[in-house]
Amino acid sequence: MSNVSPPAQDMSDVVQYKQVLAAYDGSKNADRALSRALSIAKEQHASLRIVVVVNTTIPAYSPYVPVLPSSAFDNLLRSGKEILNGAIERCNAVSGDVSGTVEEGHAAEEILRIAAEQQVDLIVMGRRGLSSVERFLMGGVSSAVVNNSKCDVLIVK
Repeated sequence: MSNVSPPAQDMSDVVQYKQVLAAYDGSKNADRALSRALSIAKEQHASLRIVVVVNTTIPAYSPYVPVLPSSAFDNLLRSGKEILNGAIERCNAVSGDVSGTVEEGHAAEEILRIAAEQQVDLIVMGRRGLSSVERFLMGGVSSAVVNNSKCDVLIVK
């Protein structure tokens, strides 16, 4: 048995993340993604930003667009804020540099906008199991983020 040490690793390829963005919606997949984002942020001494996107856009697949009362949108925003506050509390127990925001609109567009504005190095999000019909009509949020992001994206299953 020889005492040969393994070859030295080239540390120039190691990525250091300073800003991690977790896309969060309160689902089980999002919980797993938030845990991974928190772990990465803590390991790398990075800031963790959490974004909850409330979809206030109504897809119109027919000429008749439903009209929803403004209270329905208020309830969606209130629910989004509750989800965000719970996530921030959970993360603050582990790491100190955690903040978040609730945004309105299409999830992929808002995640990408926040990532660009805050110069995020890594987006972490859960993968959703959309049916083929839903994916055709709506497009997958994670697919849109992966295909259009300027930074690294980690999809957690």
